[in-house]
Amino acid sequence: MTDTSFLIGDFVVGGPRIFIIAEIGNNHNGSVALAKQLIDLSIEAGVDCVKFQIRNRAALYRTAPGEEGSEDLGVEYVQDLLNKVELTVAEHLEVRQYCAERGILYMCTPWDEASVDVLAGFDVAAVKMASADLFNPYLLRKAATLGKPIILSTGMSYEFEIERAVATANTLGVPFALLHCNSAYPAPETDIHLGYIRRLAELHPVVGYSGHERGISISIGAVALGATIIERHISLDRTMEGPDHPASLEPGEFKAMVTGIRQLEEALPWTGPGRVLGQGEMLNRENLSKSVVAARPISVGEVFDDTNLRVASPGQGLPPYRMAELLGKTAVRALRQGDFLYPSDLEGTVSGKRSYHFPVLWGVPVRYHDFKNYAEWIEPDLFEFHLSYRDLQLTPANYLFDVPCRRLVVHAPELFENSELLDMVSDDLAYRQRSIDNVKRIVDATEQMRRFFPKADSALIVANIGGFSMDAPFDISRRKALYERFAESSAKIDYGSTELIPQNMAPFPWHFGGQRHQNIFMMPDELAAYATILKIRYCLDVSHLQMACCHFQLDFQAALSALLPHAAHLHVADALGVNGEGVVMGTGDIKWPETWRKICAYPNVSFIPEVWQGHKDHGAGFWSALDFLTKLD
Repeated sequence: MTDTSFLIGDFVVGGPRIFIIAEIGNNHNGSVALAKQLIDLSIEAGVDCVKFQIRNRAALYRTAPGEEGSEDLGVEYVQDLLNKVELTVAEHLEVRQYCAERGILYMCTPWDEASVDVLAGFDVAAVKMASADLFNPYLLRKAATLGKPIILSTGMSYEFEIERAVATANTLGVPFALLHCNSAYPAPETDIHLGYIRRLAELHPVVGYSGHERGISISIGAVALGATIIERHISLDRTMEGPDHPASLEPGEFKAMVTGIRQLEEALPWTGPGRVLGQGEMLNRENLSKSVVAARPISVGEVFDDTNLRVASPGQGLPPYRMAELLGKTAVRALRQGDFLYPSDLEGTVSGKRSYHFPVLWGVPVRYHDFKNYAEWIEPDLFEFHLSYRDLQLTPANYLFDVPCRRLVVHAPELFENSELLDMVSDDLAYRQRSIDNVKRIVDATEQMRRFFPKADSALIVANIGGFSMDAPFDISRRKALYERFAESSAKIDYGSTELIPQNMAPFPWHFGGQRHQNIFMMPDELAAYATILKIRYCLDVSHLQMACCHFQLDFQAALSALLPHAAHLHVADALGVNGEGVVMGTGDIKWPETWRKICAYPNVSFIPEVWQGHKDHGAGFWSALDFLTKLD
């Protein structure tokens, strides 16, 4: 691999995913059945590896020169306990084979050289050395003869001993890792000195943490400090006999720790340079921050000064710190009181008519209030009206006029009264009925709008129909019932001359600054299947599709090919990772030449550029996206 990572089995240790070891050790209490149960519980908790310990008692312990009972009390206690809980070599092999059957990595700690020879026949993926043997170079060299990676715990060692062990390990010819550890069972928090992980990282690049404390917080914290391996003991019951049980985690705790570590894995990476804003932050910045706006009506040619500009929410124009750049410049457009100021006002540019031609029907998203402006700037095949729930209370005739568009598209509100999202498949029957009633309101508004589109071949209603959950996705077994519930809800609506086209969703949709989990209308295979079963067409959002393919490791181009035959309308935008929705075209993960060729093969499918905040600065984001696509033709 590299100087900072190596393989244990197929797992990249030292990579972005934390290697989590469930140390079963002797917590099986000498029972193969209990050992297998702990393996099953470890797998259920989501670990990457289970670990055992093996000893050859004759090779490990001295023959005491004195009378029986001459060993210290602590040693006598350990030996008496081992008499009860040790597995035979045959039983160890049975446990090793069970791990292979269950598909979980197996690791073992040999406490003596004879046990290393036993492990040579076990095909172990790696060897874990106990803290007690960190300063035993003879056993370290013997373990290295297996040719497998070695993990070294550093408990009960002085720093100079750790340095010597690292020097020895560097001569062994096998990759290794160092684990910070306090070898008290359980370890008091004040003695753990978790920050020492950073010192270990100075001695060797691959470091981790072997914990014996109570609870899971410190182990999760070790990941934040740079640990890429976490080892914790697992026990069926912490009150069982034996020194390791009190320092162990019970299965529920272990699963909670794994969940916490996996969450931290998602949160830790930083792409840089500088601070990066997430999609939810960008949403909330737009809604909650402030902009430079016109304090009163401003005429063309008027000079910007402190009397005609002010700072006010929301944050959809120039940020407040840029107001100073406007002062003394001349207005190149007339502004109403409250209008946002944009970069074009700094540059002195004015929006004018634009002309585009594409092999497929095209348009832009609009609101009632800016429809007139866009109708003056462009002559599209369609407009897609993005409605808020307040728009449903307005009279379309007050804002619209006849246009020769070939299609009308209406995007249903995502948020309704009382901060309620549309959800036609909600478990709450009253909530579901309210969603059905809201769709009826959208149908009515669309019918009113359609008379201003006399040449339109259709009136399509784009909707995110629901099926989301707050904290975790639903079990996959629920999906079929949710699709059936959508069909039942939809059957209660008279669509008149309109057509509902559900939008495919990303795995983690953003709902006004907050992230949810999506459960249906997301997976490409399901979308294709249910288009036929439910006799529906889709609004295919290629940005959402890319994010879903990224998250589920699917082939985007194959998914696009499968879904285009079922699409009536497209939202065309780029995507980055699983959360970067609507980024600037050409800066995300989508391979546009191939994607655009596929789209252009469906001339009756329409599209809009669904660029994040594309309407700002008189549609600057939309024009940029359309210009980009023009160059692909």
